Amino acid sequence: MQGVMTRILLGSVMFGAVVCQVQAEALQPDPAWQEGRLANGFQWQILQTPQRPNDRIQIRLLVNTGSLSEKSSETGFSSLVSKLNVLENTGLTPEKRDNLWKNALDPDYPLPPMIVSYDFTVYNLSLPNNQPELLKDAFALLAGIAKPAQYTEDAVRNAVQSPLPIVTFPLNIEDPIWRSRLEGSNLKGHNPGKPVNQSVNTKELSDYQQRWYTPDMMTLYVAGNVDNRLLTESINQAFSSLSGKRVTPVPVPVLADMKPETLYVQEPMRAKDQIALIWDLDWSPVKDSDTLNKYWLSDLAREVIFVHLGRSLEQRKENDSTQINIDCRVQYQRASCSLNLDTATAHIPALASWVGEELGRLRNQGISDELYQELQQEKQLQLTQLFARYAKTSTAILINQRLLSQQSNIIDIPPEQYQRLRQAFLAGLTKETLNQELSRILSEDIAFVLTQSGETPTVNLGELRIQFEKQVHPETANTPASAVTTPVVTTAPNKQ
Repeated sequence: MQGVMTRILLGSVMFGAVVCQVQAEALQPDPAWQEGRLANGFQWQILQTPQRPNDRIQIRLLVNTGSLSEKSSETGFSSLVSKLNVLENTGLTPEKRDNLWKNALDPDYPLPPMIVSYDFTVYNLSLPNNQPELLKDAFALLAGIAKPAQYTEDAVRNAVQSPLPIVTFPLNIEDPIWRSRLEGSNLKGHNPGKPVNQSVNTKELSDYQQRWYTPDMMTLYVAGNVDNRLLTESINQAFSSLSGKRVTPVPVPVLADMKPETLYVQEPMRAKDQIALIWDLDWSPVKDSDTLNKYWLSDLAREVIFVHLGRSLEQRKENDSTQINIDCRVQYQRASCSLNLDTATAHIPALASWVGEELGRLRNQGISDELYQELQQEKQLQLTQLFARYAKTSTAILINQRLLSQQSNIIDIPPEQYQRLRQAFLAGLTKETLNQELSRILSEDIAFVLTQSGETPTVNLGELRIQFEKQVHPETANTPASAVTTPVVTTAPNKQ
């Protein structure tokens, strides 16, 4: 068995309180991140990393606009403008622009030049250290993104035909599971990365860029071994002359609850079948110690689920062909987890029954004494290594965590406060409290998804779901509210 647990750490912060406190302690923003705002509203955040002198300098420009800003006649404008900002940028000469992009790709943590989503667009640069001219050129290029543009038909034609990929968030907008979440959401119909219509009115496109690319809706993030004083001067020189102010606010994205559906997904050329169990989690902005303790408790409970299943799977005959991972993330102020099991088609019925049996056992009996003690020892050890691990964390990971935490409305706390609060949390944690959280999570409604390469299910999906509900949710398995929905057959794009 090969197991991978993927989680968005967000600086290891997020959700049922464990430590009883008279009053919740407010979380303090990490002072290592220095912040500022120019007179035109342009914001910047800088993290100096002298402990990582050889790391590349990471730069992100976040613009609060995306496909939700588009009118029906502007479909595709957000992605097209992002391409034009890369290909037709007037902040640098073509020679300097080409040289900058040639040096701006991090070989260890490669990112696309831009990522377009529903409510944001982010531009990514990674520069070699000790090359101040490249840093100056990077600021000039990013400032050019925010200047009013007058697009020509030739420029638009070249951008439309350019092989420069449009990377979206989420990565696969057409994923059937994601599409099912858009029902009842204001995100529906606003597809990041969707191509424009064949004919583009260049004046309307220019107006769109000037309306949404205003400096007051931009934040520059820089992480690396830089001189903060010199860098703030460079930021002021490059971005203070930008003008414009957002008049129309971007609609607030609202993601619908995950419905407890039973879905069948066809994915051509898929190597293995997959069972995915998906459920939503309680989510609140993390601003104080109580909310932080709630996240930590939920986080540990999810880890128990993963470890318990992994150990049980190792004892099964099918362990050579089965992979398991659990992926938890926050998107548009909703948290959800997906427990994924990839296996051969012949193992699907037995595997589905085994998952239901093990989750039912965890819900009713809770964590074993042995696993609880191992978990406590592991978390205490990690805490003693906190500062050493932080010193080894690359600038690419640090800056990406910063963006994730801020987009999820989480205060990015300093390591000292983290260590103290985490120690108090572990000291107050009990096996009974963790078992209560396990029971709560496993009592939630779950979407049951089977993904295969064929056009029709090779197993009786309805029977699998009924059996699963009897094992995990016996109190509702025979009631009309828990009846299995008719499988929805959809098609996912081929994986490259």
